[in-house]
Amino acid sequence: MESYAELCRLFSHVSWLWYAIAVIVVYAIGALWYTVLFGKYWLKALNYICLCGANLSIDEKCTCKPRFPYEMVFQFISTAIFGLLYFLVAPFSIWVPVAIVVAFSAWTKSMMKFQIADWRRFKTLAAIDVGYFVIASIVFILFSRL
Repeated sequence: MESYAELCRLFSHVSWLWYAIAVIVVYAIGALWYTVLFGKYWLKALNYICLCGANLSIDEKCTCKPRFPYEMVFQFISTAIFGLLYFLVAPFSIWVPVAIVVAFSAWTKSMMKFQIADWRRFKTLAAIDVGYFVIASIVFILFSRL
């Protein structure tokens, strides 16, 4: 029973209203980030080939059955989990979430480099993906301190 009490204490400082708002804001930023703002650059650098074989980076038409709702639900849940991390650690120290941002950004870039040999594509994808991660992290950190 003591571990249950500790778990309750861990979550007791989370402002669930600000958390919900932050998740929606970060999800909306991501939607804009990967469509209107950087969508074409991101798809081109990603060199995305759909299940039907269409290369979306060169504007080939996809003939696959739409998976969009499922992928977006998965992304929303991932965003919520990612945000909860900041809501749990940010109120105690600003340096822990800053360390998380730096460490995860560096790890993401290094992992991406193993997958992409072309430096131009790598720099574009790293800038877009890490840029979104940093902005999303800042939003979560700021909201978690309200």
